[in-house]
Amino acid sequence: MLSACATTRAPDGDVPASERLPAAEAPEAAPATDPDVMYHVMAGEVQGHAGDFEKSSAEYLAAALESEDPAIARRATQVAISSESWLYASMAADRWVLLHPDSLDARQTAIQVMLLNGDYVAAEYQMSELLDMMGDEQSRAWSIITAQLANASDPERAGNILAHLISTHEAAGNADALFARSQLAARSGDMQNAFALAEQALEAEPGRAELHAWAGRLAVNLRFEDAAFARYERANQLKPHDRTIASAYAELLRRKDRLDEALRVLENLPDSPEVRFGRVGFALSSDLIGEAEAIYRGFYTRSYPDARTAAFQAARAAEMLGYDQEAIDWYAQVKSGDRALVAVLRRAVLLADNDDLEGARNLLAQTRVRRDPSVQLETYLTESQILTQAGLGEEAWQVLTQALDVMPGHPDVLYGRALLSVELGRVDEAEQDLRQILEEDPRNAAVLNALGYTLADLTDRLDEAEQLIRAALDLQPEEASILDSMGWVAYRQGRHQEALAYLEQAWIRDNNPEIAAHLGEVLWVLGREEEAKSAWRLGLERGPDDPVLKATISRFGAEL
Repeated sequence: MLSACATTRAPDGDVPASERLPAAEAPEAAPATDPDVMYHVMAGEVQGHAGDFEKSSAEYLAAALESEDPAIARRATQVAISSESWLYASMAADRWVLLHPDSLDARQTAIQVMLLNGDYVAAEYQMSELLDMMGDEQSRAWSIITAQLANASDPERAGNILAHLISTHEAAGNADALFARSQLAARSGDMQNAFALAEQALEAEPGRAELHAWAGRLAVNLRFEDAAFARYERANQLKPHDRTIASAYAELLRRKDRLDEALRVLENLPDSPEVRFGRVGFALSSDLIGEAEAIYRGFYTRSYPDARTAAFQAARAAEMLGYDQEAIDWYAQVKSGDRALVAVLRRAVLLADNDDLEGARNLLAQTRVRRDPSVQLETYLTESQILTQAGLGEEAWQVLTQALDVMPGHPDVLYGRALLSVELGRVDEAEQDLRQILEEDPRNAAVLNALGYTLADLTDRLDEAEQLIRAALDLQPEEASILDSMGWVAYRQGRHQEALAYLEQAWIRDNNPEIAAHLGEVLWVLGREEEAKSAWRLGLERGPDDPVLKATISRFGAEL
């Protein structure tokens, strides 16, 4: 009942800017012999352990300013970034660059924190130094600068910086600089200008496949079909073994009903498990079932260096083709590595889908014995989902309760149990779990929304529900599920026109069948019955078996 306005897990609240920065490697600091420096370092550690991160940042900055050791300046920068003390971070990064001017890591970090601190002048200076420092690697340098500026809070100033850098470094006709300008224009939404700049870059260096591919991508976005085809065709000629280029070119060939050529383009790629899986998917999406099966069978005859990767991709291909038992067998071969847990979870789901619920649960229980926290979490959540899909909601709820005995207060488990509690009619228990998450993470938009929607849909506490949903909307104003919740609570309060406005925005962002259910209901109540039926029909196209949508249509006795 919450699935229209909630996900199966509670995602984190606002992602702090510090988490968007690349994690630098731990510094290997030389011993700081100066007693004043050592005092500040120790004070910084003590304040950090005490939870006063701003004071910790200040102490580390003081150490960095007194020390000639770049490792201490680096550590000071990291501490300030972690505490989101951007002024301290900017000063520490500036010191780090001063002490280690040839460090690319230092330059990049300095640029990022200066942009976050709004110091565009200092950021531009560091970018200029970066261009000089990288010398023969200008393509990479411009790419780094573009990526940095793309995240700037002031797009206009970011564009001005790029233009000034191009001017001062006499790069007006430089293909890399033009490429950078094109990328920045695209990220700011100016696709026409981005395409024009990409074409200029190609005039400067017509033999670069990545420029042709970028221009082709822009042309696709602008629906310049002939230009897109020409650019990707040339990119593929220049780099026939590039998987990304080949995939895009094959798609354009398919649109022109040139399937044989598209298949040959993909066949010309160096064979690997990933490429073979992609070819199976392409053939299936082109309704070439026989071709897809033949490509898949190649997993049995080919010998790949990494047997685990081959088995994993073969399993995925078998799933797509509906060969569940073969997929189970392939997944069983992935016994170690990064994909081992995913393979176990997929095996369990497939076993359950094929009426072996006991086998699925035993597999998850055996895997859980390892007591790795991430393994325990995923196996408990998967077992709960399997039981829910089997119509065993009470048992699924008990599994999550058992999980909370093992990992008390885990937000993902609490969130999953809250959703199940709603399905089981235990609204009070759902509220208790959701509020427990909010005690630790009060800015978690997904949980605020889930609790608000639950209260709006299943209780008369509508004012309280609206307050929670508005808090979620303030955090994520473009999120479709939250807009849907706002529409639903406004509808429940009798503000039908306002509800319609929110629901229309939600539908534009996500053609979810439950949003369609809500939108249609509001339209129907407003006397716009044909529009309501149209919304419901569109919803049924997206989710013909959606229970909320079907129940809504039935409740109003609509004949579609």
